[in-house]
Amino acid sequence: MRRICFDIASNYFHSLMSGVALNEPSEAREFFENRTFRFHAATAFDSKARKYFHFTDSKKLFAFLLKADEIITYNGRICDFIVLEKMIGERQMMGLWQKPHHDLICWRFVHKVTLKKASEELLPNLFPKWDVAKEERLFDIKDRYQNEFIEGHLAETYRDVKFTYALFRLYEKSKETGNTFREG
Repeated sequence: MRRICFDIASNYFHSLMSGVALNEPSEAREFFENRTFRFHAATAFDSKARKYFHFTDSKKLFAFLLKADEIITYNGRICDFIVLEKMIGERQMMGLWQKPHHDLICWRFVHKVTLKKASEELLPNLFPKWDVAKEERLFDIKDRYQNEFIEGHLAETYRDVKFTYALFRLYEKSKETGNTFREG
């Protein structure tokens, strides 16, 4: 089984989401209907290949994600999928929306918490490496993209994917299914 865990860096939250609470994909679609934003970069972890992949093109990321049997994200239903949908088109995204999607945003918490907070609470042995994961990845990819802005986003999405996948492993062991969705 090929599971792909991914995270996108965009200006979605930074400038557009201040003070807005969205709980369902339909709410995010409506909110962003007449708004535009930019895809900056993304990282994906392929569980079958046991490798991380970087993307600076949303279309290439989308094609990669279509190869997955299951998708894993942290707040992907409201954020990452909506970003891709705006870039790719709602009709083209249907194949991705229909895949089993483990979105861990509210797993083990009554309210939405950040990935950092969830990692601190649920991954006490890994959490001390939160900042180190980003810095090490930044060092590994330094000058590869000739753009510090993109390299910074790739380092952040790498860290976020690493911690999201670690949370998924806990979720999988728990045998819970409340955060697994199939839509479209």
